[in-house]
Amino acid sequence: MRRVLISLAAAMLSFGVPATAAAAAPPHVLLDITYAPEAGDYALKLSPVVLEWYSKINAELYGDDHPLPYEAVVLSFVPSLDYPAATSRNVIRISAAYLPKMRDDYRAMIIHELTHVVQNYPAGQHAGWLVEGIADYVRHKYFEKDIELTLHMNSSGRLTGYTDSAPYNHSLEANGADLTDKGYLKAYTITSTFLYWLEVRKNKDIVRTLNLALSQGHYAPDIFQTACGKPLDDLWAEFVTESETRKH
Repeated sequence: MRRVLISLAAAMLSFGVPATAAAAAPPHVLLDITYAPEAGDYALKLSPVVLEWYSKINAELYGDDHPLPYEAVVLSFVPSLDYPAATSRNVIRISAAYLPKMRDDYRAMIIHELTHVVQNYPAGQHAGWLVEGIADYVRHKYFEKDIELTLHMNSSGRLTGYTDSAPYNHSLEANGADLTDKGYLKAYTITSTFLYWLEVRKNKDIVRTLNLALSQGHYAPDIFQTACGKPLDDLWAEFVTESETRKH
């Protein structure tokens, strides 16, 4: 089978990255639709999103002068996966079968995966919940702009009032998940909301602090004590209490 690759490069990026840096090494996107040509329209619509947001996410997490981890980002469309998408290094694999069925914005899913490209963390830190939480924090705060300060919770520490517009939380609510004890380990939008709460209530730089520790391979839970004044579990308990009592 003839491999179908499309390369799209940014001529100049002017959002949060110095023009000299952009001119020296403009990022580009490789679109691979060899095994899923039906995803061609999605691929072409996603390429400008990646070109814009790759540098923007990098600037938010690391600062304007931090180099991009890879010159190219590969979007590889496959007929189907057991999940919507997954990222390894600079390759984002996307399920073509899942795209038409998505209940939310497929572009937002790519922002989440693109954040993983930017994170580029060394392995072995046992903080997958936090890695996924930061990716959803970027997605919901900067792209979708719908991040909330607290979760919608009842007095028993369970989610309430979510619909298909928030599919992950809706699924947890339907399953009756108890989030009172270490609920941050549920990751994704649960952790992203917690991170935003920490940013507003405790330390405006907490996400960048955690990102830096993860990027250097130095993450440990005691960072929360140092940066926010309390152990992680105590901060979570405070967050749950405010989520339970806050009017939504």
